[in-house]
Amino acid sequence: RRILIAVVGVLAALALRYPLLPIETADYRFILSQWYAFIAENGHFAALQYDFSNYNVPYLYLLAAMTALLPGLHPLVAIKAISMLFDFALAYFVYKCVEHKHRDSATRSTVPILAGLAALFAPTVVLNSAAWAQADAIYTTFLVACLYFLIAGRQAVALIAFGLAVSFKPQAVFLAPLFLWLIAKGQLRWRHLAWVPLVYLATAAPAGLIGRPWGDLLSIYVRSQEYLDLLRRLQMNFANLYAWIPDDLYYDWWPLGVVFAVCVVLLVAGAVYRSAAQITAEMTVFLATYSVLVVPFILPKMHDRYYFPADVIAIVLAFSLPRCWYVPVAIGAVSVSLYVRYMATPDGYDESYEHFVSLELLALAPAALIVALSWQLYTKLKPPQTADQSAS
Repeated sequence: RRILIAVVGVLAALALRYPLLPIETADYRFILSQWYAFIAENGHFAALQYDFSNYNVPYLYLLAAMTALLPGLHPLVAIKAISMLFDFALAYFVYKCVEHKHRDSATRSTVPILAGLAALFAPTVVLNSAAWAQADAIYTTFLVACLYFLIAGRQAVALIAFGLAVSFKPQAVFLAPLFLWLIAKGQLRWRHLAWVPLVYLATAAPAGLIGRPWGDLLSIYVRSQEYLDLLRRLQMNFANLYAWIPDDLYYDWWPLGVVFAVCVVLLVAGAVYRSAAQITAEMTVFLATYSVLVVPFILPKMHDRYYFPADVIAIVLAFSLPRCWYVPVAIGAVSVSLYVRYMATPDGYDESYEHFVSLELLALAPAALIVALSWQLYTKLKPPQTADQSAS
């Protein structure tokens, strides 16, 4: 029965994605297709040698592999195929996270399979790869793998997975506060953090050995942020705190936003450190969800796809703590709305969509979620009352 559900689900997920393959977004036409064409025209090693993309080299390795292995495949299908492959890897690790909770009855329970299928059929997961041709499923796969290995007690492997996530996209840092919170509670050893830069260097090594300057390889994320500084946008079609703050205040607010994010992370770390509560697997999942939801909400310069890790990890939370079912529903609805705002027109972002739902209105939903989860976190971490306190 479990195998039948899984097979039918996978086939249905493929059937759902197939009609979306012909869609060409502005990102594909103006950016991704040009990267693919550059590699195809200049040779497979062009992905390693030249600075022609604002993505880190691991993703370019995948593009190069597609041009080498399937040279006759249409670039649009090839690019989407890479991301869709990781959709299924992502669903697998969601399955593994939930299976860990049901491990005593894993051979009989269908709940982990349903969790994996919920991730596979999540609207933003489907749209991100099959329609938008984006690669958020890749780094999020490694984030969910990191979460699984953390709750399974394999800390070194977890940090290796996180290093791979960071190597693909800098947005992987949305999960980074979780490590500080676990360290504060003695649940994670500092030395395991060394795996992150080691993995990053290992993924960059092939390009560096071929001849790409190491300065380019180590500064790719810094240079991409410099480009955003030229735009002077506090957010780019994103429903977070900066939907309510005008871009005219860019130079005043973006440094404050970073400082505020650091303060929030340290505040939670202090609460975790002082709490007598144990960090169980369910608590780790809760903290992971809190991290990937709160960090993009309070950081400036966020893009419309940056709730993607929250969309997926919230599914793990809902299947681990069923009373949190509303979290993936709410944040998923916000993300879908942001996707529609972008994909409504071929050139990206339809301003007429403001008449239906504005960013200011959309931002209320994640704000309310953060308030609700913060209250839950407080009740989980507050010290238990003594008999004298209860009497008074």
